[in-house]
Amino acid sequence: MHLDEQAFLAVNRALSGDAAAAFFSAVSWLGNGAVLAAIIVPLLFAFAREALKSHLLPMVLAVAVGGLAVFAVKIACDRPRPPVHFAALGVEVRAPDGVPPDSSFPSGHAQTAFAAAVYLALLFPRGALAFIALAALAGLSRVALGVHYPSDVIAGAALGSALSIAAFLIARRIEQRRASPG
Repeated sequence: MHLDEQAFLAVNRALSGDAAAAFFSAVSWLGNGAVLAAIIVPLLFAFAREALKSHLLPMVLAVAVGGLAVFAVKIACDRPRPPVHFAALGVEVRAPDGVPPDSSFPSGHAQTAFAAAVYLALLFPRGALAFIALAALAGLSRVALGVHYPSDVIAGAALGSALSIAAFLIARRIEQRRASPG
């Protein structure tokens, strides 16, 4: 069996049970763009209005472009979700929240969570560990809930991170040009 499949089964089985399912179902919402916007925008408005003005649009664009890329890659790769794949092998997989109808690779939740977390980590370095840890939990939740392989999560996280780094650097460059005389 492929290493990715073995890792999936190990994590999915180790993080089973009603309490784990409830916890990871809640954590998984950190990979939803609307939920993240409902959390991030009010916090930036309350505590960092200048950052909100300069960085909200680039952060949203990084998440949105990543979402479009995830959609395209899912269509191109058409990797079956773990429960579908393993059912064909006669192996039952725990997926307490059900199985989404789209393809598995890459994880859109991981892309969204890491895009937001990395952007926030760059903007507020003192909170970087917390932001990345929450994104990692959101990614782990997708494996624990039986809807993604670890490689799906890693690919989504890498994509979201790369786009946020690029968006942040562009936003910083624009800020610097506006601030410089001439």
